[in-house]
Amino acid sequence: MASYTRLYGELISFDALDRVQLEGLLSAPEKSKTCVVHVHGMTDNFVGLSLVDSIMRAAHENNMAFFTMNTRGMGTITVFTRLKEHLSYRTVGTSFENFKDCVLDIHAALKLLQKRGYKNFILSGHSTGCQKITYYQYRKSNPAVKGLLLFAPADDLNYQIKKLGRRKFNDTLEIARKLVRAGKGKELMPTEVEPSYFSAKRYYELLRPGSIEGNLFNYEGRMKAASKIKVPVLSLFGAKEEFAAMSPGRMLKVLGQKFAHPYSKEMIIPKADHCFCGYEEKVEQVVGNWLNHLMW
Repeated sequence: MASYTRLYGELISFDALDRVQLEGLLSAPEKSKTCVVHVHGMTDNFVGLSLVDSIMRAAHENNMAFFTMNTRGMGTITVFTRLKEHLSYRTVGTSFENFKDCVLDIHAALKLLQKRGYKNFILSGHSTGCQKITYYQYRKSNPAVKGLLLFAPADDLNYQIKKLGRRKFNDTLEIARKLVRAGKGKELMPTEVEPSYFSAKRYYELLRPGSIEGNLFNYEGRMKAASKIKVPVLSLFGAKEEFAAMSPGRMLKVLGQKFAHPYSKEMIIPKADHCFCGYEEKVEQVVGNWLNHLMW
């Protein structure tokens, strides 16, 4: 049973498409042409969870390379370097990121890996990383992407409504809206109403009506973007998912209806939580078996 991160490979620094400097780790068997690319969740980073070890091992068992990457959403408030005419600094992290910029991060990583000789990719995401890889493939329909791995693709919108209650949710969203409209979107939300250090703009863009990010896995909505995914998808939830607006079984049933590829599959990991802590070996087994039978 894994209890800490034990990755090994080559550390790589690379630029997103807008030249924000990111990092990743490539762990590569010889002669592999397929790479599993993993994207972390909110406030996390490319080595943050022992779950990442499980995905790496499952990839290696199938002679696939593994690349785990930072996005500009790493950490809570994070300063990144950016090179244009000269070196500059940009404060992002989960608190300030623009969700759509995940395309700039992921596409740059795939271009880097293609230069290293990889032809096919499986995109992997945990938590908000699920929204990011799904949105990427929805936007790009990249033919080199042959499948998606979704680990705990929770419903941020409806979980927040459930946690706060509809009235308090509406009041908090209105606070964020007013700050954004007043040109104060970069201000952090008042801690008495939202203690997570979200900026007003980040909070509003995630939870406002019509939000792209908030509706990707809105299990009570139409989930139009998810329905456009044509590649096979493996979706996993822990039975004790903490950030659930409805039961994991119901969420997986919805995903089974949205992901139409015949090799898409949905599974519950018994007793596991949002991060699959203590059940990494089971995750490795499930992911390894799915990758082993993946065909394109």
